[in-house]
Amino acid sequence: MILKLIYLCSVYILSANAQCGDEDCRSARIIGGEITEQNSRPYQVALYTRVGTAGELGFCGASLIHQEWVLTAAHCCFHDGENVDQVQAILGAHSLYDRFENGRRVVNVAELVVHPDWDPVTFANDIALLRLANVVQFTETVSPVRLPYRRISLFNLAGLGATVSGWGIAAEGVTFVSPTLRQRVMNVITDSFCNGSYFNQLPETIICAFQGASGTCKGDNGGPLTIRNTFTPDAEDEEILVGVTSFISSTGCNDVRPSVFTRVQLYLDWISEVTGMVLL
Repeated sequence: MILKLIYLCSVYILSANAQCGDEDCRSARIIGGEITEQNSRPYQVALYTRVGTAGELGFCGASLIHQEWVLTAAHCCFHDGENVDQVQAILGAHSLYDRFENGRRVVNVAELVVHPDWDPVTFANDIALLRLANVVQFTETVSPVRLPYRRISLFNLAGLGATVSGWGIAAEGVTFVSPTLRQRVMNVITDSFCNGSYFNQLPETIICAFQGASGTCKGDNGGPLTIRNTFTPDAEDEEILVGVTSFISSTGCNDVRPSVFTRVQLYLDWISEVTGMVLL
């Protein structure tokens, strides 16, 4: 059986009539999630870009990792990089459409860096970096997420709870993104179980999570999957970015198969090389 995957998606058009491209996704229910507390995920970023000749708005999620850099999915980045001047990052947002929200920042994107080994067929290395045009100051509403520690292996997380968040489709029958940031705690599952759910055709660069009757959907793509830091002393409130939301199966945004994320820990060397960040 040929595996058919759905981008979550490279261009999600923001309109009341936007379609997921699949009947299951259109009728699906972050599906099953809850509205986040204000400022609880200050690293969450919304990406907008003008696409096509009609000037529609495309949408993806991302994570702030540095004063100048955000991390997202490669399939969000319109790979030639020629439209970088059309991309904006919204930081510190809770209500997506409230332009006057306290602490909100809108920053242009100066550079798109897609992973050189990104494969749009297999979704291997579905990860990209965006350099912001202006350095942002960290505040209560805007601050970076912790990248994985080099010294701590995060390859055996099965059974742990992980939180996914975004403005993606949130309710059954809805075809437009959620106006308010939502989150859902999901269970990390083994790579072997996840791969079996996709007919053993997944790349080795993924991490998967599952929670019945909930999961990621259109508009959540590129956003964060985080776990609570239980590995280092005095860091109980720290969230670690372990995944970048990548794709769902062709059956749509439902609970049939796990949600698939790019495993961030595999890319620390690349992130450091591109950004100049010193990652310990």
